[in-house]
Parts: sequence; structure tokens; C-alpha cells
Amino acid sequence: MKCKTSETAFLILAGFVLLAIVGCSKRSASSAVAPADTSAHAKAHVSRLQCIQKGIASWYGKHMKGRETASGEKYDPKLLTAASRKFAIGTELNVINLKNGRNVIVTVNDRGPYFGNRVIDLSAAAAEELGMKKAGITPVCVQDGEQGEHRQE
Repeated sequence: MKCKTSETAFLILAGFVLLAIVGCSKRSASSAVAPADTSAHAKAHVSRLQCIQKGIASWYGKHMKGRETASGEKYDPKLLTAASRKFAIGTELNVINLKNGRNVIVTVNDRGPYFGNRVIDLSAAAAEELGMKKAGITPVCVQDGEQGEHRQE
């Protein structure tokens, strides 16, 4: 009888440990995800967008500094520039971060991106303006640069 009681106690204890592990893992996974911007202004702003292109944006950093771009100019991470396969060199684009509603006007001076399904590569300064530098990538709406009056401060 004593052996059966020990086995039962062990199984009950193992069950509690398992429940605790599962409960903690769910809590930490949900807390690791940054909450989306739920402000009424950002929601209204995003709902009015007329995008020429939607997709994932990335940014290229200081390791590219000084390298020649497709336009012939040297890459400067402090300038508001971008690489695009779709738009002509010299085109001004309004890029809107769909997670937070922030936007930036960039000038296409290079070709790319060539990694994954990304639609645009941004300079470090442009990524900073959009609030996406830490994340590295973000969903964006790309508009003609003349639509840049939507800027959210």
C-alpha cells in the first residue's frame, strides 16, 4: 500500500510541475510579443492608405557605408535613402510602418533587396525614423512620395 501511495503522490506532483511549466511558458511567450499600436489615430491612418506596394521592409546598416549604390553615389546610413527593385532610381517614396503608423520619405538610390520576400531596404536613418531599427524588419505600405503628408509625430 505504501508503494502505491508514493507512486500516486509522485504522479500528482509531476502533474503540478507540468502545469506550472506550461503556464509559465505561455506567459513568457505572450509577454515577449510587443503590443501593437492600438491608438485610434494610427488605426484611422492605416485604414486610409493607398499603397503602391505592401510587404516587408528591412534596413541595411553601417557595414555598407561608403559602398557605391546603383545610382553611383556612396551609401550614407545617415541619409533617407532606400533600395528597391520596383521603383526607378531617384524616385521619392513615402514608406509607412504598418505596426506603428510612422512614416518617412526616402529617395531610391540602389537596387534590392535580394533577401526573402522583402519589398524595400531602407537606410539606417530611415529605419530609425520608422521605429523599426531594433526589430530589423517590419510590414510597410509604400506610397508615391507626394502622399507623405500623413506623417505621424
